[in-house]
Amino acid sequence: MKKNVIGLLVLGLALVSPVFAAPKGKAPKMNAGRPVVIDYQGQATGSEIPAWVQAVTEGSQRKVRKSLDIDADDAIFVLSNKGNDLDFLKTWTDQVDVRAEVASSIEQTVGQTVVAELDAKQTDKQTKERAAKLYSSSMANLTLNGLTKEAYYWIKTRTLKPGVRKAKKESDYTDEYTYYVVYSIKKGLYNLQMKKAIDDVEDNDDQTVFLKSVLTEKLTQTILMPEATKVDFGDSDLEIIED
Repeated sequence: MKKNVIGLLVLGLALVSPVFAAPKGKAPKMNAGRPVVIDYQGQATGSEIPAWVQAVTEGSQRKVRKSLDIDADDAIFVLSNKGNDLDFLKTWTDQVDVRAEVASSIEQTVGQTVVAELDAKQTDKQTKERAAKLYSSSMANLTLNGLTKEAYYWIKTRTLKPGVRKAKKESDYTDEYTYYVVYSIKKGLYNLQMKKAIDDVEDNDDQTVFLKSVLTEKLTQTILMPEATKVDFGDSDLEIIED
């Protein structure tokens, strides 16, 4: 099954299923292009939207750590799937091997880093393509051990379709669920596995062997976070944490 990743990046799923109407009550004020939260996990029981979910939409991994009380030395991975079938999203995200998802994101990061580094050195195209393939493929079968599932949550948003200024009917909106999952891993364990994966790459080319140290440093500093997506939480109850 093909896995699409977040750059690091966002995981998205294009899913086909019936679109559900927003909950009854005061209609949210819509801004063109800005998703507005119309439903969320625990809304029926009066629960607040966790601060870490808000932090993900802001792209703040520091706030994610603080909200979930994750040690500053641990590596974190935030996966995000989108679609309009919530049950499918949950099944996909919870049952798919997260280690494969993380490995896929690492593979993409490695490929992008290799190309950027060799572009800066004006390396010839053939060498660049060989190195990108060599290092990226080495990550394809990476098995990352030690991941811990910290939290999961879903929200449902409504967005005006492009070109619509004022909605007159349900079809003027796009309704979509977003399902978030946070994993962590002890930093030392993560760094050890990243270093071993890079060291195992058989690269004897004098022009590209420097990539091993560059990639090792890059991967031990990178945290997987979805791209920040501005979301209007409207009148939703929000958990507040101090910065």
